[in-house]
Amino acid sequence: MDLVISILDVAISATFAILVLQQWVVRRKPQQLLWGLAFLVWAVAVSAELAATLEGRWAPLTYRFYYAFGALMVAPWLGAGSIFLTASRRKAVAFFILVATLSLVGAILVFSYAIDPSLLTRTDLLGFVEVKVFPFIPVRILIVIGNILGTLAFVGSALISVWNFRKRITPRDRMLGVLLIGIGGLVAAASHSIGALGGPGLFRISELAAIGLIFGGYALSVSAVPQAAKGAEPVKG
Repeated sequence: MDLVISILDVAISATFAILVLQQWVVRRKPQQLLWGLAFLVWAVAVSAELAATLEGRWAPLTYRFYYAFGALMVAPWLGAGSIFLTASRRKAVAFFILVATLSLVGAILVFSYAIDPSLLTRTDLLGFVEVKVFPFIPVRILIVIGNILGTLAFVGSALISVWNFRKRITPRDRMLGVLLIGIGGLVAAASHSIGALGGPGLFRISELAAIGLIFGGYALSVSAVPQAAKGAEPVKG
């Protein structure tokens, strides 16, 4: 089951990344580029997770890729894209520079820090790696900061967008889509805590649920844009 979930997660995140980046090629919106990159690093992270599942254990290289691209980059890059929708361009660019700096410094530390392979074989009763392989300072603190900032920006921007939609006539599909995106962001942020309740299997399910909610919400909101552009017709229920 873990293998099936990981394969689905890779397929959905990679498809999502391709679709969003294709839209960026046409429309050149900064949020589309940043979201596309966020789902691209998500796909890399879950691919490392899939490789570990196939091998039956974490290797230093797959663990580094999962930690650098998944734990470190996904939430901050999603948040950086969302900020361009709700904040001024100056503030959005400043946030992007902060995220890019955190990602670069964090990735260098993750890939340069020496890992004892035997630590990766020590798991707790739930099946997670038992020890903290990387030190809190300077490695894990960057991940904590990045995830807090990214989650606040991503979920906060979705909620602000939903609130703003109340002030004007907006297709309900678009409102629902943005709300699903926000819920997906919350599920993604809570995935490690959810996994602590039931182990890696539940963690992978929460990852899949998060990407599914965000993907579905994005598809709904994008499909509603042409309808919104036709004019100020109220949406009939």
